[in-house]
Amino acid sequence: MKLKFKPSRQMVIILVIAAAAVAWGLLAGRSPEGAEPGPLDDAARQACTDFANGRDDADDKRTRLSLADQVMASARRTDNSRIADSASALGRNANDSDQEWTDSADALAAACKDAGWSAG
Repeated sequence: MKLKFKPSRQMVIILVIAAAAVAWGLLAGRSPEGAEPGPLDDAARQACTDFANGRDDADDKRTRLSLADQVMASARRTDNSRIADSASALGRNANDSDQEWTDSADALAAACKDAGWSAG
């Protein structure tokens, strides 16, 4: 018994659109680490300063959540998408494991440095 399958033109179009949507979704979900540094505007500068001032004291989940809220409040107003995305990741991971917090904190610190921020 031989089965024949001949997709219609409409079926091919639907499959192509679905494949394009999947590809776009995968590309949109990429990490911001490869992104351009972006501007160090006042909001980005404030987010980086808030983070640097509180990072060493953020040794428990409550303190991490508080710091992440403060950093995210400043980062919401920035045009620097890498700092904004890193601040959001910091907030998402504030209540997670120490390693996830450290990874997020390191990514935000790198985004700030790459944008030209310095503590001094």
